[in-house]
Amino acid sequence: MPPGGPLPLFALWLLSPLPLLQAGGDLSNVDNCITAKKLCLADLTCSIPFLHLETCFPFMTSAPQNSENQVGCLEAAQQLQNSSLGSCRCHWRMKNQDICLAIYWTIHSAYSLGNYDLGGSPYKEIMNSKHRKFNLDFFESGSMSQSSPDLCLKSTTLCTLNDKCNKLRLAYGEVCSVARCQPLMCQQELRVFFEQVADHYAQALLFCPCDDGDDVCGARRLNTIAPSCASPNRDPPNCLMLWDTCLQDLVCRSRLADFQMHCSHPDPLGSCVGIQLPRCLKAYMGLIGTVMTPNYISNLSADVAVNCSCRGSGNQLEECKQIQESFSRNPCLTKAIKAQMQLHHLLLSKSSPTTVSEDIWRRLGNPSFSVDIKQVFARQTGLSGSPKATQLGLPPPSPGVAGTIRQ
Repeated sequence: MPPGGPLPLFALWLLSPLPLLQAGGDLSNVDNCITAKKLCLADLTCSIPFLHLETCFPFMTSAPQNSENQVGCLEAAQQLQNSSLGSCRCHWRMKNQDICLAIYWTIHSAYSLGNYDLGGSPYKEIMNSKHRKFNLDFFESGSMSQSSPDLCLKSTTLCTLNDKCNKLRLAYGEVCSVARCQPLMCQQELRVFFEQVADHYAQALLFCPCDDGDDVCGARRLNTIAPSCASPNRDPPNCLMLWDTCLQDLVCRSRLADFQMHCSHPDPLGSCVGIQLPRCLKAYMGLIGTVMTPNYISNLSADVAVNCSCRGSGNQLEECKQIQESFSRNPCLTKAIKAQMQLHHLLLSKSSPTTVSEDIWRRLGNPSFSVDIKQVFARQTGLSGSPKATQLGLPPPSPGVAGTIRQ
C-alpha cells in the first residue's frame, strides 16, 4: 500500500465494531459483479476494503501484486463476503465478461492461494426455458439415415443445416486450418463457437458416438476442435506450468473453477453424488479454447486428457498428477461423456423415432436438464427387462420412476 494511502483508515475500519456489511441492499437484486461493484463503491464501509483488496489481487489495476500483507488481504476478503460483492456472479454470455470476472476474482482469490481447489464457480446459471427445435427431418426422410452409420458425420450435417452453427463453425475452421493456423485466433474462435452455439448442436459434434474400431468416425470427433492448431501435441508442456498459465487468464481460471465445481468427484466410490452430468459437460466444453483445452486421446478412444505431461515435475509430481488425472481419471466426466454418447446414439441412429428425438432435444438447451439415458431408452423401445435390455446394460425400471425425465 503506498505511504499516505487509505491503509490507516482501512485499519481503523477493521478495528471498529461495525455490523456485517449491508452494501448493495437486497442481494437478490444484484444481477452480476459489475452491478455489485457499483453498489459497493457507493458505500464507504464496502469501498475501503475493496480498494485495498485490489492492491492484493490487481486483476482490475496496473498495480504490482502485493503478497506481503496477506493477513490484511484475507481480512478484507472475509469482510466483503457479507456484502453484495461476496455473492455476485457472472454470466456465460454476458457483455464485459472479463470485467465481471476480474471483480469476482479480486474478492475470491484470497481463498485459492497455494491451493489447487479454486473454491467454486464464478458463473451463475441462466435458466433458458425457450425450447429449441432440432431438425431431424433430414435424416428421417433422406437417404443418409439409411446409408451412413457415421453418427459424427450426421452431427456435422445437423450443424451445417443450422445457420448459426454453420457460420460459427466455418469461422473457427478458417483460422484453425493447417494452412492458415493462427493458434490464438483459433482458440478465441473456438470459445466463441462453444459459447454461442446451442448446447445440443455443439454437444452433438463433440460427443458423437463411434463404433469400436471406426477410425474415420473417431478422427472426425477428435478433430472437432482442430487440435493440430489449437493444442498441438508436439512437446507438451508440464501440467503445473499449464495450470499456472491458466490461472493468469481470467477466462481460463474461471472455466477451470467451473469444471472443478461441476465435475468433481468427492465420493470415493465415484458415484458422483449431486453432480448433474449435463452441467459437467457444459463446464468441460467451457475449457475448449483455453490453454487447458481437453480432447480425446486418439481416434479409437472416448477417453479424454489435457495436452500436458508430468515430466520434470520434481517434488511436485503428485500435484502434477492431480491436475492431469482430473481429466484422464475423472469418473464423473467419464460417466457424463458416456451418457451423452449413448443419448446421441439413440437420437441419431436410423432406428430413433422423430418424436423421441425432438422431445429430448427440446430439453437439452436447459442446463438443469437431467436424464437417465437407460430409463429413456427402455421406455421408448420397450426393452426394459428383456434379454436385449440386459445385453445393453439396461436395468429394470424402479416403480414410479421408469422413463422419467427430470428437469
